[in-house]
Order: sequence, then structure tokens, then C-alpha cells
Amino acid sequence: MDLHPGIPLPRSEGLPDRVAVSLVNFLLSAAVQSSLIFIPLLAEQLGANDWQVGLVGSAYGTAFLLASLLSGWKSDVLGRLFFVRLGLAASGLAFAAQVLAGNLCLLVLVRAAVGLSLGVTLAALIAYAYDSGADMGRFSSYGSLGWILGALGAAVLKECWLLFAVSSLSCWVALAVALVLKEARPLGDPEGVRLWPVLRRNRRIYFGVFLRHLGATAVWIILPLYLAAMGLDRTWIGVLWGINFLSQFLAMRYMGRFDPARIFAAGQALSVVVFVAYAYVRPGPGLLGVQALLGVAWSGLYVGALLLALGSGEERGTAAGLLQSTINLCNAVGPFLGGSLAHLWGYREVMLFAAVLGVAGLFLRPVAYGPARTGTNAGNQHG
Repeated sequence: MDLHPGIPLPRSEGLPDRVAVSLVNFLLSAAVQSSLIFIPLLAEQLGANDWQVGLVGSAYGTAFLLASLLSGWKSDVLGRLFFVRLGLAASGLAFAAQVLAGNLCLLVLVRAAVGLSLGVTLAALIAYAYDSGADMGRFSSYGSLGWILGALGAAVLKECWLLFAVSSLSCWVALAVALVLKEARPLGDPEGVRLWPVLRRNRRIYFGVFLRHLGATAVWIILPLYLAAMGLDRTWIGVLWGINFLSQFLAMRYMGRFDPARIFAAGQALSVVVFVAYAYVRPGPGLLGVQALLGVAWSGLYVGALLLALGSGEERGTAAGLLQSTINLCNAVGPFLGGSLAHLWGYREVMLFAAVLGVAGLFLRPVAYGPARTGTNAGNQHG
């Protein structure tokens, strides 16, 4: 059954756009990750304590939340590509501006600018990919491939200013690719796109993601410090991030073949296992295994949530924006929470707190409005 009325692109025209939009996702993700890994360590060098490290992450997440919510919603009316291109250009400038962050206050401001710019782009980009008939598991896997490149770049380059320059360059290349894309669907009716019905329809999905990812973001903001306290240097921290993203890249390519509700639940359960393991694992093969399992857990949770939300109705930009806003609400609150908990009690307690939140999320069963999209040519079908 055709679930995409009004999409004018046949397969022969849509395939290049599906390839190009995956390339944009790859380049944007590489830019994000190149800058992200060492931000907590840079904040620490600028004199931040654990609580202030969390504040830096919260500024980024809050700006990302607000921008993704607004741009995803408006992209259902004004079209996707305006927001994709605007956000990529702004991201190129914002990443470059990170070089100027010579004190903690400037770092907070410039990370907020990065979050704002990325938020403008990402929800519209996801909705555009879905409208173009992209396999969303494979599309998401190219984001993970970009994270791999960013993490390995961090492991090799090490210097923050070099990483910031690479992030900026990657965004400008992504913008050049985005300029060849064509709008994949007609514009919506301004009166017919409302936030509340989409939020109510997908509330179990968004709340399940919120609980898991709140704990996760509390962990990520202090994890580089936790690993450094174990004796690992920046190269090994970058390698561990690369293992996680390689696992995501491989797993996401096949997630679209399964029932999205089931892979969503499996991702939640595996996340609990990972957070408990973080509390007790030591450097060695066990830590490598935990990082690989983390990639599988996030793949199931994210792809499952994405397919469930985008398949629930025609307001796909709004649905994607709400999902990204949920993730970035966690990015806003979680780092502050993680930094505060670490400051008061220690790093291990943050891991166990994340596990408890993950267990709570297991009690939520999202509603599936349609079967999952499968295959690389699933432009107009689910199954």
C-alpha cells in the first residue's frame, strides 16, 4: 500500500537523492563527532569543574532542542531543504567559531550556537530522507559511519582547533551536496500541521526515548573523564568511541528488517545492561565489548523510534522534530544532571542512575501504526 501520497519522485529520480541525503548525513555526523568527544576535556582545561562541564553540554542540548522542534514543525509547511541548507551553513560558521572559545563563558555560548545550527538542519534532513524513500536504517547507519570518521579523526588529530576546523569544512562540503537535492514532497497545509496531536499519538515512543537517553547523556558528559581516570589517554578514548560507532553502523543497516516496536524494546533492555557494565568494567577486552554492545543498543532504540514516529502520520517533519527535541531535552538536562551527580557522589553512581532510568523505560510499550519500512528500495512501502 502506498503510504506516501503526493511524493512525486519515481525510483529512477529518487535514488540519487537517497544517496545524496545519506552523504549529507555522513558529513554532518562526522562534523558533530569530531568536535564533541573532547569538549568535556577542553572545558576542564578552561577551569570547569564537573558541574560546569555539565553546563556546557546543557547549553548545546537546550539550543538543539528548541531549534529542532521549530524547524521540524515548520518544514512540514515550508519544505525541508530550506532548513537543511540554512542549518548546514550556520553549522559551518558555528563549528569554526569554537576556535575562539578561550574561556568557559565563550565555550558555553559557542556550543549553544552549534546546537542551534544543528537543530535547524537535522529534523528536516530526517524527514527529507523519509520522503525521498530512503531506507531509514541504512540512512541512520551513514550517520554512524560519520561518527566513526569523527572519532578516529579525534584519535589522530587530538588538537581541538584542528578538529573544529575539520568539523567546519565537513559542514560546508555537506552544504554543497545539499544544493543538488530537490524537494521530495509538496508543501503541507499550514492549518493542518499541529504539534499536540503528533505528540499525543507518539507519547510512549518519546517518553521511552527520554528515560533511556536522559541516563545516557548523564553518562556521556562524564565518560571521557571516567575513562581518563582509569588511565586511558585521548587516543584510546577516541578508539573506544570509534568501536561504538562501528557497531552502530553495522547494526543499523539491518534494523529496518525487523518489527520496530521489538527492536525499540530490545534497545532499551540492552542499554540497561551497558550502563550496569560501565559501573564495574575495567580497561581491557571487557570495555571493548561493552562499547560494541552500546552501539547495538542505540541502533535498536533509535531506528525503532524513528520508524514508529515517522510511520504514524503525514506530519513527518513534526514527528522527527519532536523525536530530536526529546533527544536534545536529554542533551540539555542529562549533562547537567550527570555532572552534578558525579560532583556529589562519583562517576559509578552516574552509571547506576542511568541503568535505573532504563529499567523504568522498559515498562512503556509504544504503539505501532504501521509495519517497518524494509529494503533499500522501500520508497513507498513498509513490510
